Amino acid sequence: MYNGKKLALPPLLTGLERLEYRGYDSAGLVLLEDGLPAFYKAPGQLQNLREKVKNSYVCSSFGMAHTRWATHGGATEANAHPHVSQSQDLIIVHNGIVENYLVIKKKLENSGFTFYSETDTEVLVNFIELIKIDKKLDLTSAVQVALSEIVGACAMMVYSQSEKLLVAVNRGGQLFAGVNGSECFVASDKNAFAGYSKNFFEIGNNQFLLVRSGKEPKLLNFNLEVLKPEIEELDVDINQLTKGDYPNFMLKEIHEQPEIMRQGMTGRINFKTQEICFGGLDECWEQIKQASSLVIVACGTSFHAGLLAKYWLEKLVNIPVKVEYASEFQAATIKAGDIVLGISQSGTTADTIVALEAAKDQGAITLGVCNVVNSKMARLVNAGIYTRAGVENGVASTKAFTAQALALLLFALKLANDKKTISNFNLRIINQLESLPNLMEQALGSEKVIRTLARKLKQTTNCLFLGRGYSFPVALEGALKLKEISYVHAEGLPAGESKHGPLALIDEAMPVIVIATQGEFYYKTMNNISEIKHHGGRVIALVNKNDNEITGLTKEIIVVPLVDDILSPLINVIPLQLFAYYSAFSRGKDVDHPRNLAKSVTTE
Repeated sequence: MYNGKKLALPPLLTGLERLEYRGYDSAGLVLLEDGLPAFYKAPGQLQNLREKVKNSYVCSSFGMAHTRWATHGGATEANAHPHVSQSQDLIIVHNGIVENYLVIKKKLENSGFTFYSETDTEVLVNFIELIKIDKKLDLTSAVQVALSEIVGACAMMVYSQSEKLLVAVNRGGQLFAGVNGSECFVASDKNAFAGYSKNFFEIGNNQFLLVRSGKEPKLLNFNLEVLKPEIEELDVDINQLTKGDYPNFMLKEIHEQPEIMRQGMTGRINFKTQEICFGGLDECWEQIKQASSLVIVACGTSFHAGLLAKYWLEKLVNIPVKVEYASEFQAATIKAGDIVLGISQSGTTADTIVALEAAKDQGAITLGVCNVVNSKMARLVNAGIYTRAGVENGVASTKAFTAQALALLLFALKLANDKKTISNFNLRIINQLESLPNLMEQALGSEKVIRTLARKLKQTTNCLFLGRGYSFPVALEGALKLKEISYVHAEGLPAGESKHGPLALIDEAMPVIVIATQGEFYYKTMNNISEIKHHGGRVIALVNKNDNEITGLTKEIIVVPLVDDILSPLINVIPLQLFAYYSAFSRGKDVDHPRNLAKSVTTE
């Protein structure tokens, strides 16, 4: 939303562009002028909306915009936001899900309401209107009453033409307001108005922001009492919000990983004293040290980073670690004092937040690993680690994964050092960490080979990824990346499990990508490759330089720098990211906007 003295359209379009990672099934905006509001909607990506508004002559300084990830109803113009109430008085944009919308819709239909879309959002705006009319309430009070009756987390903005008032409200979602003199911005991500406003404040849970043209916005609590906003300075590097010299965000973010590693270690590792420091964990560190086990909850790519943490913590610290999909987490097994660690790039992943809340209710000590300062997760947990990955715009996570993995590895090393479960081994790993960014840059040097390989496999419809030990979570991540952006069916498996069923799938048409770098399971992995080859399979092996044994089994290889086995995931994942990228590119796919997916999954 923009309200000020300048034209609303430019900041609205810029904001939509920066929020497109949240959903790109359709986009729409409304310009609110003194006459009739001007609506523009288009299914598909933002460029379609840009085409519709490029000849707009509406000179409005007040407007709302929305980019949609379809939950109720398909990606159509009718389902695109903003939505209007039956009387045309109320206009709404909305993130989240109204879980009981069918019950409310039936009630509205019985009251004579009809619907033009399939969305829960249209139901919501008409529900507010019904309350407003029946109870003779103003907009703010009607929204307050509606919120007490709907089920589900949401963030929304509702504008009343009759009252000339916009109400922005957050209930279990995320909403920020930017303030710049007479200008006001509201968005679900503060990056949307970076460059337009230096200051911002959060619209907290169950808080309202009232916006009228020409007046200062007013923040209220759920009881409609005036609050004083906590103003913060917006510190965002605008360059991170652009593609720079790269064709898309994904390739840019893959190449940013060496620098992200440097940032992730700065101030946290003293390479002279071999000490590791995490200020964000100090408050709970003694309790963490005393823990006899740990539970990790996460989704998608973050789940794979959690699996890596399990290997590292069990190897280095000798404590059992359980990694669960956040959506399947059973809090009933948690006892007071247990340690539950959540991982989320955005810090807003709904399933992970719900799992952490449930664990906290059981008396657990909750930790968070996330990328966004002051995110919902950051405020929820007892202590945590920021990953310092910078803004990640690509829907398919790349630098977020390596940043999470580094943070979790450092966490494991510090815990092992303080618990004295390792000694010289710890020092060796820390010394190698100093050269890790340079080794990652070397791994990026395999790009040309991978691009050629991806072209050769352009017609592939199925693919297996195999790895053992630390390489198994990397195999899972490689398969996920290929699925996400190439739409190729891919599975990641422990290499040792190949003989327990998956060998039945092997033929010359399905490539098997095997992570076969030097380490504890090198020779076992080599035997797996030999077995696959004997059954007529096509093996692409990830190997270290000067590997003469596996290169004797398959000529299709990707070479990566040699590093200690425990650090190998941070190197080996890069070629798999590039393989997914060039596989998608060779098939003509939009890597930044994979179908049916959104960057931040903020609904359960």
